[in-house]
Amino acid sequence: MFKNEILKLNGEKTLITGATGGIGKEIVKVFSRYNQKITALGRSIEKLNELNDMCLETKSIDINNESEIKNYVKNIEKIDNLILCHGIIGARPMRMVGKSFLNEVIQNNLISTIDFVSNLLRSNKINKPGRIIFISSVSAHMGANNTVPYAASKAGAEIAFKGLARDLLKKDITVNSICPAAIDTPLWEGNIGNAVNNIEDYPLGLGEVEDVANACVFLCLNGSKFITGESIILDGGAVKIN
Repeated sequence: MFKNEILKLNGEKTLITGATGGIGKEIVKVFSRYNQKITALGRSIEKLNELNDMCLETKSIDINNESEIKNYVKNIEKIDNLILCHGIIGARPMRMVGKSFLNEVIQNNLISTIDFVSNLLRSNKINKPGRIIFISSVSAHMGANNTVPYAASKAGAEIAFKGLARDLLKKDITVNSICPAAIDTPLWEGNIGNAVNNIEDYPLGLGEVEDVANACVFLCLNGSKFITGESIILDGGAVKIN
């Protein structure tokens, strides 16, 4: 494979969920530089409108609405790359975790994610070769203060996608996870960082949203076609060094 082919993104159509969040928006921005035909999904129409000049299509959708997802998937064209960036954090002490809150986090981060991918595969909407990337969290590997349901939901989804990677080995679709830690987003600025972990835990300091987007690009390169079932820890050295 020649150099220009190695550094070329797989296919030309990328679907990004959770595209209106800090990380999701940056993924849209970075992928648009590679002339990808991007479909951005999110809940806020106002925030989606801000992405119109970078996207082929934007769609306001409730990722938890089973019938809405089925109808949407049934009518879309096939995609080459799928980046799953939706979800909620919901940091709170364990003593304040009730069943309704637990169900909300698990639904948003685990059940809806598996259901969405299941619908895409059932409808044969991912081209071959294809890429599936799940934005997980370092919390799934090392834990974090006040994030028991969140960490459990992300860890559960990661294991699910490792299994999916095995299922899709012969279908030429790779499945990988990216696990960011402290990333400079509006959520962090809103003191979620203080509720979760101390910045001193991260030797390289606070990460940037572009760091996550660039990791997504790496996994979608033609030169990364031999990587599947992996979890890339993006944490400024916290897990390995501390």
